[in-house]
Amino acid sequence: MNTISDHRQQIETTIDQLHILIKRLQSLEEEYRKQEDTLFVISEFANDWEYWQAPDGHFKYVSPSCEVVTGYTPDNFYTDPGLLEKIIAKDNRKKWTSHTHRMEKNGRVSPIEFEIRTKDGAKRWIHHICQTVTGQDGENLGIRGSNRDISDLKKLQERLKHMAGHDILTGLPNRALFLEHLAQSIKEATRNKTKFAVVFIDLDEFKEINDTYGHEAGDTVLKKLARTLSEVTRKNDIVARLGGDEFVGLFEVMQESDIAVIKEKIFGTVLDTIHCDTYNITIHYSLGVSIFPVDGTGVDALLKMADRAMYRQKERNKAVRRADGEKK
Repeated sequence: MNTISDHRQQIETTIDQLHILIKRLQSLEEEYRKQEDTLFVISEFANDWEYWQAPDGHFKYVSPSCEVVTGYTPDNFYTDPGLLEKIIAKDNRKKWTSHTHRMEKNGRVSPIEFEIRTKDGAKRWIHHICQTVTGQDGENLGIRGSNRDISDLKKLQERLKHMAGHDILTGLPNRALFLEHLAQSIKEATRNKTKFAVVFIDLDEFKEINDTYGHEAGDTVLKKLARTLSEVTRKNDIVARLGGDEFVGLFEVMQESDIAVIKEKIFGTVLDTIHCDTYNITIHYSLGVSIFPVDGTGVDALLKMADRAMYRQKERNKAVRRADGEKK
């Protein structure tokens, strides 16, 4: 009897232990299910394009957002493991192949940015970060990567860059950008032993236009003058607004006699009368030129010589208009 009772007790104890294990397994299963749901929501509904690539190169997981970013479905990436590299713009592929997936000494992974071509041929910019992942036993599990579409950010950056170097009113390069071009032109002309001309253009008596017709009319004059001056520039020339009613041009020349051609083109293109709403405004302008390296080999010297030449013509123009007024 004792033996039968002992066996019964052991069986009951075993059953109790099995119930405990079953409950524990059920609890773990519920916990794992919740974790899977969490991972599913994080990855499947993420805006970023996430992926896991095995050591042999095939994709073990690609999030659905890849289609929003690239136009290609996860199945396209599963079928063609090389698709990611194929859609990267050709001039960006070297950047892609040279970057590392491993963490640096500071514990971070260096991100990279590159341009891709989507399935329909559109251009998009991607911020990419990834790293090699390993299992608990140190086994290489492949690469875990994340791609974010930063196209809108890139457009904003380009817009801000443009605004930093261009005049808001006329859209022409501003003083800062012009000085950069001038400094670079000096280096290139020195190296290649070539010439170029700096041309100062200034509206005469512009204050009277503002006082008589208003600042809106003055702005219209400046914008139309800027548009006209842009038309006389060639591929490697540049016209900028220094500020106020002052403009400056940088023109390639083969010889000093080319300056006469540039002056003739400017004087022949810029209108003497500009229509602003109900007004026809007569404009007068003065022009001064300096030539590299004849009139100087530095930024300040070239600007100063062109400015002086422009003011000399401005004084001559005043004298002519004064004389014409006296005759009348």
